[in-house]
Amino acid sequence: MAKEKDTAANSPATEDELVSVRLPFIPGEDNNVFVGLNGKGYLIKRGEKVNLPAPVAAILEESEARKQAKQERIARLKANGTGTTGF
Repeated sequence: MAKEKDTAANSPATEDELVSVRLPFIPGEDNNVFVGLNGKGYLIKRGEKVNLPAPVAAILEESEARKQAKQERIARLKANGTGTTGF
């Protein structure tokens, strides 16, 4: 995920602050991502640059990091021949 503005932990982000975000396009997948925060929903299309409130961008960043970590773990398990059981 590419962000134009850095939202550092030492400067708390407000919902009024907008951050430019582009989620990577993934061929063969549903490329619409839904994020909800405080009763508001956001539908983000992968591959397009969008401006989002900083807290929503933070949710997306965490989600993408977890997704990447999961894919790396699956790849390691497959490389070691242990399969993907246990998920």
